[in-house]
Amino acid sequence: MASTDYSMTCSSQANSAAVIRLHSLGDVVLSQPAASELSRHYKVFFVTSEQYEPVVARMPGNIHPLLLAMDSGPLDLWKLIKSISPDFVVDLQNNVASRIATAGKRVKGRFHMDRKLRKRVMDKRAGSMPLRDSEFLRSAGFEKGPEPALERRRGKNSDGLKIGIVTGGRWYIKSIPASVISETSRILADLHLADIVLLGAAEDRGLILRTAESTGRANIDAYCGAAGVDGLIDVIETLDLLISPDSGPAHLAAALGVPVLVVFTSTSPSLGFWKKDRKGNYMVSNITCRPCHRHGGNSCPLSTEICRKGILPFHLADSAMELLKQ
Repeated sequence: MASTDYSMTCSSQANSAAVIRLHSLGDVVLSQPAASELSRHYKVFFVTSEQYEPVVARMPGNIHPLLLAMDSGPLDLWKLIKSISPDFVVDLQNNVASRIATAGKRVKGRFHMDRKLRKRVMDKRAGSMPLRDSEFLRSAGFEKGPEPALERRRGKNSDGLKIGIVTGGRWYIKSIPASVISETSRILADLHLADIVLLGAAEDRGLILRTAESTGRANIDAYCGAAGVDGLIDVIETLDLLISPDSGPAHLAAALGVPVLVVFTSTSPSLGFWKKDRKGNYMVSNITCRPCHRHGGNSCPLSTEICRKGILPFHLADSAMELLKQ
């Protein structure tokens, strides 16, 4: 069922819009420009999974989280939309649940991903997908808008260099190898006197703690997802730089104004989540099979994993430091 009952407090809002993006973390971040542009003219209710409330709370503008429990179904979503009676809906999820929930409602636009184009990109028969944040803006009726941005509420706690490295992740082939993270952490700590934070989800706690211990350094901290996305934001916004796979934490960092070195292994900027010419894109060169999976994958089609095992810690550390200078 829906996590919040808005029927009493939000009945029939004048000049209101509902934006639907239920998941995932990166896509919720990339929805911000569309929501903020709409909020120039409307009170925007951003409908999303309850775990992403901290992201919506950081979106600038007249934007209000409307939360759906993770075990909710289409009927719960329908009731939630009905409770606010928006003037129109922008459906940036466009799945079965969101289409059922918006039946009979005025839908200004729906995000439509060109799966045929994505297949051509994956098969190396096309160059790249459109940028996802730009597609979200177009779905909301805007030709262009600002880069994704979230409110940064605090900065660093000390004068020293602080670097975060995302450890683990849902998709194995998209992750940075633990051995690379361990050695990169040692290099950054020893040569650049950096304090290191290894961060990730609660399910990666064991890997994060083992990797931190393997560095043999005292100035290695760990965040293992105990406080969810809110805690993740709290950690990231205190960093000088984040090293991350192509994943949600990377989008959070970029939107918070924290420099981020995005490590592409099995994915690629060609999938539309990052600009191809962005400073801070990092990948092993001469990998012709990239991208091999639209999400990242859990096994290498060639059984080599060269896109991740070919990462050289010294080169990764040097790239991070170069990005800090820019």
